Amino acid sequence: MLRFFSLIIVVFATSISIVAQSKPIKRKYRGVYEGLIPSYQVHLGADVFEVRTVKIRVFVDRDSLFLEIGNYHFGSDYSVTNNHSNYTLTATRSESGIPEEMVLDTKSRTLTRKGLYPQPDVILERLGRLPRR
Repeated sequence: MLRFFSLIIVVFATSISIVAQSKPIKRKYRGVYEGLIPSYQVHLGADVFEVRTVKIRVFVDRDSLFLEIGNYHFGSDYSVTNNHSNYTLTATRSESGIPEEMVLDTKSRTLTRKGLYPQPDVILERLGRLPRR
């Protein structure tokens, strides 16, 4: 009896994970997006630090997302939620646990990266297709 319930739980858990996977975004929206994160100030106690402008590049593939911010390189899988005229891409960062959230506007083909406070939001323009490996 215990084995039967264990089997039911395992089958249920695997079927939920299969159903929960999101559909990939269309091929015409995949590619390389690039923009600039403007300079901003960070207040740490009584000190104020100026963070300089840095280039950001995002590679959106069928099942993965790669992010380059200056010398920082990050890759992860992502989940997609589809709104009326845009997609919301959410990628998890294993180092911090804070998700990267980006909104892909299908009409203008721009990607808006939601910055974490005090970092401002960034609008990224599509450069073209992904480089092949």
